[in-house]
Amino acid sequence: MLPRTIGIVVLFMATTLLAACSLLNPGPPRGADGRVTEPTLTTSRYLAVGDCFSFVDDADLSQVEVTPCSLKYTYVVIGQGTMSPDEADAAGGTQNAVSAACADAFTAFKEAAAEGVKPEQEFIVALREVDGEQVLAYSCVATDAATA
Repeated sequence: MLPRTIGIVVLFMATTLLAACSLLNPGPPRGADGRVTEPTLTTSRYLAVGDCFSFVDDADLSQVEVTPCSLKYTYVVIGQGTMSPDEADAAGGTQNAVSAACADAFTAFKEAAAEGVKPEQEFIVALREVDGEQVLAYSCVATDAATA
């Protein structure tokens, strides 16, 4: 019985230590300019505008490999923001609300693309708590014209 208890305690301590490490170092390593300095597997919650990344699993949009933009990647974050669930409902649903919120950023991104390149737009949306209120946090992402 004692070895099993010790094993559970060791597993708990290891899990706690790993969780603490992720809290102390959230997201990918960044340089002084805010740019990602090395490829890192992380959650999409740590993406920032200008980040280059690929989804780890297309079925699970929460996991990404964020990378310096000089390396191979699929998407770039072109905008971010938050809105209340009520704002999303008033706009006809989350898809409509986020599409409208990202429209200007995507239009500018498309206009900067090389002739004949047609970037595609996607969104990452998550319900989060900010200052005690539930908000929809969104990232506007597009296939990068430079890699398309």
